[in-house]
Amino acid sequence: MRQYLKKARKSIQASLSTNLARVIYSVLIAIVLWFFISITIYPTTPKTFTNIPIEIDITGTSAEENGLSVISSSSKTATVTIKGNRSSVGSLTADDLVAQAVVENVTSAGEKELEIEVYGKKSNIEFEVTNLSPPSLRVTFDKIDTREYPVTVEAPNIKAADGLYMDKSEFKSSPETIEISGPSKQLDSIERVVALVSEEQMLETAYTFHTSDIVLYDKNDAKLDTKKLTFNTQDIEVDISVYMQQKLGLTYDLKYAPSTFSKEFLPLEMNIDSITLASPNTDLEKIDSWSLGSIPLYDIDWDYSETFELQIPENYRNLSNLSSVSVKLNTEGLASKTVTVNDISIVNAPSDYDCTVNSYGLVFDIIGPEEDIEEITEKDIIATVDLLKYTIQSDSFIADATISFSNYDKVWAVGLQKVSIEATPTETSSND
Repeated sequence: MRQYLKKARKSIQASLSTNLARVIYSVLIAIVLWFFISITIYPTTPKTFTNIPIEIDITGTSAEENGLSVISSSSKTATVTIKGNRSSVGSLTADDLVAQAVVENVTSAGEKELEIEVYGKKSNIEFEVTNLSPPSLRVTFDKIDTREYPVTVEAPNIKAADGLYMDKSEFKSSPETIEISGPSKQLDSIERVVALVSEEQMLETAYTFHTSDIVLYDKNDAKLDTKKLTFNTQDIEVDISVYMQQKLGLTYDLKYAPSTFSKEFLPLEMNIDSITLASPNTDLEKIDSWSLGSIPLYDIDWDYSETFELQIPENYRNLSNLSSVSVKLNTEGLASKTVTVNDISIVNAPSDYDCTVNSYGLVFDIIGPEEDIEEITEKDIIATVDLLKYTIQSDSFIADATISFSNYDKVWAVGLQKVSIEATPTETSSND
């Protein structure tokens, strides 16, 4: 043994004979001394950890009981400095620590300031938190709700080809409504939901587009962030109709005018003379005018003025945005006077009856060009009762008389003239 120690001492003395060996031994001795001093004089040590995820668990808390959810937080991670026994703290990593927000007394929606607790995942780890950044957490809570909104369509780059018409208000989406889920406060701010068709296209016929671009706007027409929202569908069909359009002159059907009357002369004026219509087919190519309806000639008196509602089929579109047309008599160059007619003729009387007129002295007004009205006498006025449209069921009945003018095609009678007819069965029909 003594001999072994003697050899070891000689070996150490020999190794210290070089400078490099002296340096190595000095470092080793310093490390041993530092470790000894640290353990005996400084038994605790600080340590800093970064990027520790901050957990927010509302399970079993007042927030969960009130139907609230975490919408956002001011920070996702924390930086922590801890102090503890060297033997325990020295080997810790960020994965050994937990940073958790303390959810207490959160009973309503809004932004709350929460404390942050830091502890070790293992129960036997003891330390003191000396610094925490951020020191607290601002968390926004709200209720998650689901609501239904109507979908409108915007297709700013879709145009109708020349000569065709497209009504943007008639763009249709399928589905027509959409369900959106998210924070109640954010849902409250949604004013309209738009299915956006961004394609650029010139249409000559109806077309269906597909889009997943759903844009939300608030009441100020500002776009809303949709990151915290979910939709029950992301596929919207958009149907766009294209119409043929045509400018049509306005006409009317003059009823109960004698065959000798010049309809082209009648000086009726309309407040508009044409309308523009659109149809989803080519039917408009077949017509060049649009009728207001029927006007009986005998209704047109000196103060005639009538308003006609435009009757447009449901599948047509009135591009003139007019719902009615006013018609009145232009009396410039016209005159009126009251006449009496005593000579009334019967035509197309049934052969088994002798029919006579019991009414005499029909009094009515006539209207026409000034020079014609000045010249007309009773002998120029023809009053006729056509019995072809009557079925005689009694010996006396009332029939309509047609008034015409033998030599004047621009004059008409005002009012529907009624006459009394007496019908007597002939001897032949009586014998039968």
